[in-house]
Amino acid sequence: MNLERKEGETENQYIWRIGQMIDAGQIDNWKTIAPILNKQLRNDETEYRDESAYRKKYQYAKMFYEDVFSKRESDEYLQELEEQKIELKKERVRLQDERTNKNKNIRIEARVEQKLDYLEKIIANQGKIDYKPLRPEQRKEIQIKSDNDLIVMLSDLHIGQNFASAWGRYNLEVAKDRMEEYLNKIIEIKDRHRSENCFISLQGDMISNSIHKSIAITNRENVIEQVIEASEMVTSFIAELSKHFNHITVASVAGNHSRIDKKEDALKDERLDTIIEWYAKRKLEAFDNIEFIDAFDNTITSFVVRGKHYVSCHGDYDSMNQNGLAKLSMMIGYFPYCVLLGHKHFPATTEINGIKMVQSGSMPGSGDDHTIELRLSGKPSQTVLVCNKDGIECNYTVELE
Repeated sequence: MNLERKEGETENQYIWRIGQMIDAGQIDNWKTIAPILNKQLRNDETEYRDESAYRKKYQYAKMFYEDVFSKRESDEYLQELEEQKIELKKERVRLQDERTNKNKNIRIEARVEQKLDYLEKIIANQGKIDYKPLRPEQRKEIQIKSDNDLIVMLSDLHIGQNFASAWGRYNLEVAKDRMEEYLNKIIEIKDRHRSENCFISLQGDMISNSIHKSIAITNRENVIEQVIEASEMVTSFIAELSKHFNHITVASVAGNHSRIDKKEDALKDERLDTIIEWYAKRKLEAFDNIEFIDAFDNTITSFVVRGKHYVSCHGDYDSMNQNGLAKLSMMIGYFPYCVLLGHKHFPATTEINGIKMVQSGSMPGSGDDHTIELRLSGKPSQTVLVCNKDGIECNYTVELE
């Protein structure tokens, strides 16, 4: 038997090993081994200890061991260890998933930034139309003085969507035809009421985008092409109307279809409708009778018509009910005369506690898979309001072919 202290063995480890040998019957008792322990552990004979000092130390250690560590051998403890292992594995998988998602998001963001850079370059340098304002003598011919202005709502164009069914059809060519039809009807309304100025409210969802699989399937043009086409159509629409009114004021909000990521990851301010407004503003900067007003942010904007406050929202964050109106009013800090909305794809008007709410229709109307599955039918339409100092004098739901 090796009763000497091993190299690197601590005092406690040595006493534990000797105690285990006593328990195993390899050593008679602590009294027998005490002289050897003293020589191995003490340099001076005056420091020698009685055998009880070593015995008690071992007994305390053994009691602690049996009370705590002997549970390792039990089924209960083994089950506990197994559960801990499973939790560790789960946590490892969660961390791996987080890293995977993070890397995926980085790749998506890089692709989005690349597309936006490309889009900005195309829009800035390759516009299809060179917009020119009227000459001063031409402007004088259209200037009139009257008691009313028009609010022209342009909502939910969904450029890029492409469908044909028993309930309707829509594509880029149809969208252009309906925009021209809408423009002509606005001019008819203007002539009928001799309206002086025009406030154009871009209500969002100018493009269809590809935010859902079902939408992506029906989109003929990719997202960049959608933005380019929508930008040209909206800019041409504003430029043409400027030839018929003393002054044009343009207000714009972004819609949910123009977000550049899925709903749960999308940032509020990252919406492609904002680029369409930017494009129109840049292309029409030479028009001294066109003004683009600054918004609260890209979800809320406001303007004043003949002394009345109108607030414009897309409608994905706001509802046509008392609760929705109360939250919106508290957000902007005052009660408007009227709130303008889109998003729902059908025209509607209501009044809540004296505040009017006007919802415009959509350019596609019904006939796509979504409206058929939900049994939603309705004609494509937009909304024009004739406004004087008392507010809305006339509300036109302009149905389109």
